[in-house]
Amino acid sequence: MSDAFDQIESYVRTWCGAAPICVHTGDAHICDIAKHPNYRQFRKNAIASARNATRSQLWESMVALGRQYDMNDDHKWLMILMYCLIPSLRGKSWEITRKMHLDLEDVRSDMIEAALAAWRESDRSVPPRHVPRHMIRSAISTAYKRAKAYNRESTVDDVEDFLPLAEPLQLSTLKVSSIVHGIDQRDAAVAEQVRGERYGALFYHYNCLDTVLQFHAEIRSGRHPGPGVRATTPSMLARIGITGPNHYYYISSIYPRFVGLPIAAEILGIAESAAYRRVRAGSFPCPPTRMGGAYKVPTRALMHCADIPDDIVHPDDVENGAAHAGGSA
Repeated sequence: MSDAFDQIESYVRTWCGAAPICVHTGDAHICDIAKHPNYRQFRKNAIASARNATRSQLWESMVALGRQYDMNDDHKWLMILMYCLIPSLRGKSWEITRKMHLDLEDVRSDMIEAALAAWRESDRSVPPRHVPRHMIRSAISTAYKRAKAYNRESTVDDVEDFLPLAEPLQLSTLKVSSIVHGIDQRDAAVAEQVRGERYGALFYHYNCLDTVLQFHAEIRSGRHPGPGVRATTPSMLARIGITGPNHYYYISSIYPRFVGLPIAAEILGIAESAAYRRVRAGSFPCPPTRMGGAYKVPTRALMHCADIPDDIVHPDDVENGAAHAGGSA
């Protein structure tokens, strides 16, 4: 599966091709220097110079071109800079994934998001020669912080609470507020509201609303990082009537971080004995991790394998749905 690193590589390779790369003007045809490397050699030189204690003039030139192109809403040189930084992030992304038992794709997305945020924030506050290192440090530290937040102990004590949520969200008797008011459900914002309210009704139905409300309190107090800007949509952020547009969260955040192998096997429709055989053979659909004497499966990976949507919902919508289900709204 393609991750954020792969997407940047694909973008840069497509744009650069085999043409000469000019880090002086951005256009080899108008540059006074006679010879220019192709992109492969250019990147090799950049990575080699990155090992020095301080960044070379090559990196300063990349930063300068990135700023110039940004002014025209052209992000090509920023992406070239990002692709040259990836070797400094790749090893750390694997390390965080192994230590925190997270999906590699999520860790790398967090890194890229943080590096781009550092780029924007450093426009005037960081000297050009320090910008690449600033981006790397921000990417790694942010990825660690989010990993620790994701790796928190689950607010749901009983892993069986996860099982009902594998069922389809079909609650025909739920009178969600958006339906009552006759709003067009084809609207993206309304669809998000309905989805959140249906989850709220489901949480109420399975008697785990208290832990959900406790989780919501953590979100509203800033103790949970949320899904990040890469996951939110303009319709989410533009909605009126919700408190704190940044409070959206993945539904998997409420579930246990890991479930036991028997539970995972049941969700996937695999006999428990067959599940252990497949683990030993390395063919179990979700590669488990060993914790003490037991195998555990990452919940998010399990949801992906079982085609259980990891929806993004808002606390207000979830609580409204629970209130309707309980007859108090």
